Amino acid sequence: MNKLLKLLAFIMALVVAISCFASCGDTSTDEDDTSDSSTSDSTSSSDDDDTSTETLSAGLYIDGEKIDTTDLIMLTITSDEMSGSIEVPFDEYRYMYMYLLSYYGLTDDSYWEDNDDLFDTFMTIVDYYVEDNQWGAILADMYDIELTDEDYDTIDEAMAEQIASFDSEDEFYYALEASGISYDLLERIVTQSVLCERVYLDLYGGDDPLLLESDDEIKENLQTNYVRVYHVLISSDHFAEYEEYADATDEELQAAALAYAEEILAEIQASDDIEAAVYEYAQDADDSGMVDNEAGYMFTYGDMVEEFEEASFALEVGELSGIVESDYGYHIIYRLETDEYIDENWDDLLADYISIVFNDYVDEVLANCTMTYSEYHDQLVYGSIQ
Repeated sequence: MNKLLKLLAFIMALVVAISCFASCGDTSTDEDDTSDSSTSDSTSSSDDDDTSTETLSAGLYIDGEKIDTTDLIMLTITSDEMSGSIEVPFDEYRYMYMYLLSYYGLTDDSYWEDNDDLFDTFMTIVDYYVEDNQWGAILADMYDIELTDEDYDTIDEAMAEQIASFDSEDEFYYALEASGISYDLLERIVTQSVLCERVYLDLYGGDDPLLLESDDEIKENLQTNYVRVYHVLISSDHFAEYEEYADATDEELQAAALAYAEEILAEIQASDDIEAAVYEYAQDADDSGMVDNEAGYMFTYGDMVEEFEEASFALEVGELSGIVESDYGYHIIYRLETDEYIDENWDDLLADYISIVFNDYVDEVLANCTMTYSEYHDQLVYGSIQ
């Protein structure tokens, strides 16, 4: 469920952004002290004529002028399958922008002075995350999914927990203001998270999911369209770090790697227990992944590079391949059975299968949506969002 985990990470970052102010500076709730603290913060209001990035208050600035963002919708999402549209207000877009600046360590103005040409790339990343976070609302619209009373209780409890994490309610609101985050934004994003969980449960993860096949259908799919293999990989540059190959050309390194792979293949073929021999060699092979996948790789069409996939599916159970070349190097593949493996590992395989089909479907839905940005979007430069 990496879509849910990604959103959870975003929410946790938002909570941390608020909580950090509990230990920063004077958070006294005395009216005079609070006023002094807020005016010294870098996000406090500046004189109308001062538009430097150090003194600008939180908001949107276009050509040096602050834009009224009270009702500004930064992104509108529509699709043929939705009955309405999804609107992303400026404050939510701003938080994602600020979060990603911090996440990638790009908050130093001097970086953008030297790398202004990379700002469009950064904004593409911001747009991707903003759009991706809306999948819950999109699917809820498509399938008429609504929050339950229990879900609303969860939201109320989550907000109460945030307030309780501070010494007082006043300190909580002070921290919100100091971090440039409103109570409404925090509640909306918590609600967004709970809605995503509700959508996931109703469509794929609950007791009677709307879009998930039956267990028997999933098992048949796994048995028919998946393969499990042991895999030995000798990369093309296997010998690159060997001292005796320090001056070798790429062609010489490749030839040496191929000869080594052929030597391993011959030793495996001469073994009394080919499966065990492949497994043993796979543990020491280059980047074969077998150390983390002791039961072998189980995958379907499109998961692996073409040469590896074709060779794997062409094998019979218990059959060993020859040398299979791909951009990664030289592969030796041994096909394993799947029927007993599926039965013995059903719970884990089902969880992985649901995660894959769920995330693939969400990506497909997002790809079919129309994303329409505010007129200000194309005018953004570094410093426009404070």
